[in-house]
Amino acid sequence: MEELVKNAGVLCGVFLVTGLAARLCPKNKMLGFVQGLTVLVLLVSMAGALAGVSWEWPETGGEACRNRELEEYLQDQYTLAAEEEARQYIQGLLASADIQAKKISVGIDIMEDSRIVLTEVAVWFAYESDAQRARALLHGALGEGIHIEVTVDGD
Repeated sequence: MEELVKNAGVLCGVFLVTGLAARLCPKNKMLGFVQGLTVLVLLVSMAGALAGVSWEWPETGGEACRNRELEEYLQDQYTLAAEEEARQYIQGLLASADIQAKKISVGIDIMEDSRIVLTEVAVWFAYESDAQRARALLHGALGEGIHIEVTVDGD
């Protein structure tokens, strides 16, 4: 009943505003259409309140499965994007020292609060001198909490 009274008050307010708009605006077909559409929406709302219609849709089993699949897909894409971002960061760090890596691999951990933590870095180089410089640079820049592996692959 309370919802019905509330809807009736809204309906009266809309009629009042519509009447004022009709008096202030010139009469044309567009104004009549807007008025008719407004009245139709309000009447349907009132009928729904009278009938006690609930608009909550029950979730089906198939939909829950699709939602879980979607969440897993989004999580995978988020992880791939975070790994690519970390890889680009390491590549930029090495480029700042004019070192070119053959291959860069990173390991990340995504915490429950959505923080992304770099856990390991593996880098392959063609020359030992580049590997030594990169090892020193990465240990200095990334710190001790990250497992760093620098490999020389002369191919």
